[in-house]
Amino acid sequence: MDTMVQFYMEETEDLLQKAEECLIRLETEYSSVDVNELFRIAHTIKGSSQMVGYEDIGNVMHKIEDMLDCARNGTILFDQGMVSLCFKGLDIVKKMLRYKKGQRSGEVMEDFTNDVSRINEMFEAFISANKKEEENTAAEQPAMGIVASLLNKKPESKNKYYISFFIEKDAPMVSPVFIMILKCVEDIGSLVYSSVTDSYFSESPEDNEIRTFDIILCTDVEEAELYTYFDLSYVEKINIVDLTRSKLEDNDYYFNNSDNTFYIAVLGVFIKLYNIFFSRPKELKVNKEELHIIESLRSKAVNAFEKINNKNKLSAFINDFNEFFSIVTKMYEGQSEAGEELCSNIRTHLLKLMERANNYAKGKHVFRVLKPEKNDFINRLKNFTGMVNNSSTLVIFIDLSNLDILHENEVKALIEVKKQMEEKNIKIGIIAGGCYSRRIINIFDSIKPVEEFNLFSSELDAILGMLYSQDSFQRIIRKVKSEQYE
Repeated sequence: MDTMVQFYMEETEDLLQKAEECLIRLETEYSSVDVNELFRIAHTIKGSSQMVGYEDIGNVMHKIEDMLDCARNGTILFDQGMVSLCFKGLDIVKKMLRYKKGQRSGEVMEDFTNDVSRINEMFEAFISANKKEEENTAAEQPAMGIVASLLNKKPESKNKYYISFFIEKDAPMVSPVFIMILKCVEDIGSLVYSSVTDSYFSESPEDNEIRTFDIILCTDVEEAELYTYFDLSYVEKINIVDLTRSKLEDNDYYFNNSDNTFYIAVLGVFIKLYNIFFSRPKELKVNKEELHIIESLRSKAVNAFEKINNKNKLSAFINDFNEFFSIVTKMYEGQSEAGEELCSNIRTHLLKLMERANNYAKGKHVFRVLKPEKNDFINRLKNFTGMVNNSSTLVIFIDLSNLDILHENEVKALIEVKKQMEEKNIKIGIIAGGCYSRRIINIFDSIKPVEEFNLFSSELDAILGMLYSQDSFQRIIRKVKSEQYE
């Protein structure tokens, strides 16, 4: 056993014995000396428990300390009910201490976890029920834990950061590291969000296996300084995202259906180019009539560029978009020889542009993407497809890369959703990537006699596959024609 923990055990057992002796005397006769001594013992055990990471013990002793403090300052009257509660609290603490020391006597931590929760509630209820009526509202508020206290602090700082902390695997206990992080937050700013609550610190260590901690911090400290503040023991790494409003404005996305024009127009261009450069021999025979068609679509796309609200990250794309057309135009006009190397470069350039366009419009226009986790697959699937905008969606890609298996009820749900979407003229595509892709593909192969799905290995492969599909091609072309670009 660690030397510090060994010392803690010995000291706490001694203090608990003294606390019981105080309570035995208080059962017979009230003594302010014994109440003060009992308060001091509770305060000492609380602090030392938090220091060694036994937050559950510290939490119970904190409740006893709060109740005794109310008795000392006259907020509530000390009586035998308080003595009885203190005895119960100390009894639970002794059980937890024996468990942690290894002297379990057949007891399991889970057997009295509920007892801890109940006794804490009893302490709070006792204080609330016995406070004198003349006490002001501020004094009536129960003591807040460190998370609640920091969240209660009004944020007034100029910078806002989302910070993820990753704790080393060999950290003996995680909760003390989280406490150190929160203490740093207290020193430099205010807390807007915490992925753990104060209840986390009262849980048993065996249930306390979280290794990541996310917060939103408001502070005047600049990002470069934060790394020094959070260079703490057992913090393996941190990830900081600047949420300052002025730095986020370029990433705002307007929910404006007219912006669908942009992606529809560009899709029309890409479909035509894809059919030209990927469905013909390596060396192309130039068809100037096709150039006029492409230029017409390009003109509509450029016109759409100028009108959309969501202009973030588009300037570089538009420049490359125009450069690509310049190369194609030169080839069609005979300024460049349409040889195998040039055609190969054009194909590569086209694929990169298509991938960038997809990344920009991902989830916003035409193609909607759902990437479910292992848990709650059916509800996620039905909720997502139920919210899809029918007027602006042509295809839903369901990315199963995070899954290692599909169960029978999940396959049935997929088939049901596919039929529902087809009634709304929306296609379903399945992306089967990841290390279990073969297993997922086998499942879909086995249900082909019942229902056939379009399977793809990646998002880009899915986009290209849908564009190359004659059915999808016609549906998108109809969409292009129905849009107004003027």
